[in-house]
Amino acid sequence: MSEAKIEEINCEDRISALPEELLVTILLLVPIKEAVATMILSKRWRYIWMMLPSLDYNETNDVNQARDWGGDDNDDGDDDLESKSIWWFLDKSLKLHKAPVLEILLISLGRRCPSDANVGNWVEKAVDRGVVVVKFKLRWSAGPTTLPKSLYTCETLKELTLSNKVLVDFPSSSSPSCLPSLEILQLSCVVYKDEDTFARFLSSCPVLGILIVKRKKSDNLTNFIVKVPTLWMLWYYNTTWLLDDTDVVDSGSCLVIDTPALIKFNVTDYSRHSWSIGNMPCLEEAHISVDCLSLFDKIITASSAILSLVLTFEDEMLVRCSTLRFSRLLRLSVDPSRSNCVEPLLLLLGNTPKLEELVVNNVPLVNSSYFFFNIRPCTIASQEFASEPEDVPLSWNQPSSIPGCLSSHLKIFEWRYYGHREEEEEFLTYILANSKCLKTVTISLNPILDPELEEDFIIGKLKDIPRVSTSSQLLVN
Repeated sequence: MSEAKIEEINCEDRISALPEELLVTILLLVPIKEAVATMILSKRWRYIWMMLPSLDYNETNDVNQARDWGGDDNDDGDDDLESKSIWWFLDKSLKLHKAPVLEILLISLGRRCPSDANVGNWVEKAVDRGVVVVKFKLRWSAGPTTLPKSLYTCETLKELTLSNKVLVDFPSSSSPSCLPSLEILQLSCVVYKDEDTFARFLSSCPVLGILIVKRKKSDNLTNFIVKVPTLWMLWYYNTTWLLDDTDVVDSGSCLVIDTPALIKFNVTDYSRHSWSIGNMPCLEEAHISVDCLSLFDKIITASSAILSLVLTFEDEMLVRCSTLRFSRLLRLSVDPSRSNCVEPLLLLLGNTPKLEELVVNNVPLVNSSYFFFNIRPCTIASQEFASEPEDVPLSWNQPSSIPGCLSSHLKIFEWRYYGHREEEEEFLTYILANSKCLKTVTISLNPILDPELEEDFIIGKLKDIPRVSTSSQLLVN
């Protein structure tokens, strides 16, 4: 009987033989804890993670959970208090990190973070390494904390996000440009040291292009002044609304906007603070959701030359819009969930002669999607309605003349959350019967429909609606 031959197989470690630059790139694709854990693989891997140019510390139970850099005034976090905070790992790994340049530092800490943790040291180390992007979110149980003064004088910093338990204390300085490279600034539910802090902050950013602000009810500011000549995008989110109409409005609170280069403007404001808006001659896109007619009037007047407009309105606001002429408007999205006036909407269409795209976004839930740059959609306060909105009869008369945009320009029509109510069908029929240039019609059915109504029946009725544009395509979701 022949002896069994034992064949020895040598597994070649090809990955470890790769250049260090490529190994660093590979580690950037995995969570930081796993990247650090590779140091035990071999001597070759021991120091690779220390050269990572980007560090992301996220204190959450699920490492795959979508990152939300937006703040929440009542955000207590969803982390497990019995679990150990990531702060100890962050502290130890940053001490070992040896890359000459730390381009990106992302830190999100929750209630597990000890109140005596020196979070400022981590930010200061990043500044010393020429950091380009800093996103810092703190939700610990202690009060707001200040960050190192060096953060506000970092010459390499291009993007900065501060959220929740952060006390913004911008230093007084004779230098007119403490942050000469900062292009993107996001401040979510932070607290400011005093009235002048925010003004000094903005005036020290000579190339600031994007500003995202989500305010909390007590942020120590009475006047919120945005005076930035270079700003081209502004998102302002303030839902610290009054509890009822008997609450006293703080007449001393004011928002001042002086941004002559602004191109995109997104505002959600239910605070009833007063506004002062300068001329915005470059404005192309505006998303407006407010509950005060005077404020709405100021914004919409300054937006009369825009190309794209998204509106959430009440009846009186829609009536005001119908008296203005939007000669350059190409895209209009309206949310009539708080309105029951069809006639002013048709009048508004009559004042948009070049309109090419119309979206009716009849959302059944009170939602507001904020913000870009890693911020998930947020639900305003706790107002969610699980039932269908009240079915208010919409009596309306067809205008004497067809809006010019329907006859010669409208190419795309979309209806989101179509409920198949009689007045909705009538309005849809009017649009399809008079839009001669339509190319695409998209109808998304309301998920809160009468269960007795068959989906095939509704789709069949939609297909039976006459369309003057025979080449148009009907899509039903």
